[in-house]
Amino acid sequence: MLSRHAEHLYWIGRHIERAEDTARMLDVTFHTLLESPVGEADTAWRELLEVLALAPKYGDRPLTPSRVGHFLVLDRKNPGSVVSAVSQARENARSVRDRISTELWEAINQFHLELAARDVEGELMAQPYEVLRWIRDRGQLIAGVASETMPRDDGYRFIRLGTLLERSEMACRLLAVRYARLVTTGRGMAFHAWVSVLKSVSAFEAYLKEYRAALDPTKVLEFLLLSPTFPRSVLFCLQEAESLLVELASDDEMRPGVVMMIGRVRAKVEFCDIDQILETGLDTFLEALQGEIYATADSADVHFFRSGTELDLHTYESI
Repeated sequence: MLSRHAEHLYWIGRHIERAEDTARMLDVTFHTLLESPVGEADTAWRELLEVLALAPKYGDRPLTPSRVGHFLVLDRKNPGSVVSAVSQARENARSVRDRISTELWEAINQFHLELAARDVEGELMAQPYEVLRWIRDRGQLIAGVASETMPRDDGYRFIRLGTLLERSEMACRLLAVRYARLVTTGRGMAFHAWVSVLKSVSAFEAYLKEYRAALDPTKVLEFLLLSPTFPRSVLFCLQEAESLLVELASDDEMRPGVVMMIGRVRAKVEFCDIDQILETGLDTFLEALQGEIYATADSADVHFFRSGTELDLHTYESI
């Protein structure tokens, strides 16, 4: 496979995951504010922007539902918006049309065309939950089409690798931003806040099935960081990404740089203890973990892709 084709496939996975995550977290924020005091609205919107790594780009604009919603969904000047992410995914898919299944191309192209045809601006004002659910469902549909119609070759592996690296880094930042409130206020977050954390990664029902108890901050962290079975936990993503890189990096010269790096990151998470993490500092642990995931993506870029340029996991202007 040509390196430029691998790069396009990798970014299809990243962009679609980004669009789906953005829609889900925006939807959860809308629902959470229905049960929150009025004074918490600005904090909730600011935290959402921080989780998505878009607070600096949003700047000092008013934190209103309409403005934040437009910025995260429709603002083409925002490279992390849903519209921008889907458009970039479509362009990458078009560039490797012969490397993906017809069904996958049609699903991505249809998503792009429907976003352009719908009055998303009006829907965000009138029925935000419906349009955001539609965006989330489209992202999941595309992931399912890829899984069911593509052979398990290098093309599929690169799409999946992009998805997993995006998802794992996003989960780290979600936990870092949301848990910071507990540290700064010296008290636990309200029940609805922990529910929103779990729902932000579609983990609420899975968590209840695992623990069958009231929401406990430590167990929420343990589940989202260390669950070996939940597909959006950090450990699960790193384990699967490691397996993919083992298959992709068949050249012995690549193994020390890529496979060993992801193996060290995975082992750090797999063999850690949640109580020890909390004792030594969750923020320090998550900051280091995000940096290591970034370094893994950068190493994969050097080995596999044509550009060899520095990657920004949440900047879409150059890809």
